[in-house]
Amino acid sequence: RLSFNPSEKWAMQVSHGLIKEPEALHPGEDVARTTASVQYSKRGYGETFTNLTALWGLNKTAGHAGENGVLLEASHQKRKTAVYGRYEFVQKSVEELSLDEAVFGHHTLFPTHALTSGASYDLFSIGHTKVALGGHLTFFLPDSKLTSLYGDTPVAGQVYLRIYPRAMGTKAGRLYLPY
Repeated sequence: RLSFNPSEKWAMQVSHGLIKEPEALHPGEDVARTTASVQYSKRGYGETFTNLTALWGLNKTAGHAGENGVLLEASHQKRKTAVYGRYEFVQKSVEELSLDEAVFGHHTLFPTHALTSGASYDLFSIGHTKVALGGHLTFFLPDSKLTSLYGDTPVAGQVYLRIYPRAMGTKAGRLYLPY
């Protein structure tokens, strides 16, 4: 793994490794994994944060096409409100999706896209712990060969209660409004 942090706001890494027999269902099958990522994080005054992440990964096993995954994610929190979005692209095999190999082929990969958008609001704090209420929607775009199973654009939603620690340290300024 190589890591590079050109400033306090930026972090970058690239890695490659050979994982010996990671799957119990596939003894003797090793996986070559390559990843790369870039992260940006900026802290504003008080409870204001912006975080951006872009990452890519590739799993490759002997005799199979490589399976890629990409993630783009962004979040912004200002005082009690956070908004976020996420794009995901993954390639899934017939085996991972539990599909019939006779119908779809043994080595077929299916590209799937997902787009998530959401928000949360801090309800209250207890000491250094915060409690927020949030929700998000995810829209999926599966490969056209899978629409008969999943539909054209499946949608999922979630409402959640989040319990998390307050930010450590402070960056004081005129915009800081303590709870």
